[in-house]
Amino acid sequence: MEIDTPYVHLCMKDNILVGTYKKDLHIDLAVAKQIVHTRLSFTGGRKVPSLIVSGGVVSIDKPAREYFSSDEGIQGLSACAIIVHSAFSNFLGNFFLSVTKTKIPVKQFADSSRAEKWLQKFIV
Repeated sequence: MEIDTPYVHLCMKDNILVGTYKKDLHIDLAVAKQIVHTRLSFTGGRKVPSLIVSGGVVSIDKPAREYFSSDEGIQGLSACAIIVHSAFSNFLGNFFLSVTKTKIPVKQFADSSRAEKWLQKFIV
């Protein structure tokens, strides 16, 4: 089961939602809302842990960051692991986590297998 959009590719792997952002992606509030809407449709509103591969993200503006961490933005998520593959995506992830308070567990990883292992404990 998978879906491909102009912003993100979503698939389920071992009861974990894997979202891979598209290359050179600039996320504003409209894009963030579309991503969340697509995610909720894809999962049927079911609560799942999510693995985000963020390597394609170039920027996320403040309204989008706030939306992603809002009650609406985290709806259907039990936890989130963010995979970073570059110094820039590491910086972006650390910045997001430092300026945004989240209501679900969120952790950044360089290795997807470690992230998946961490997410296993959040499968509902």
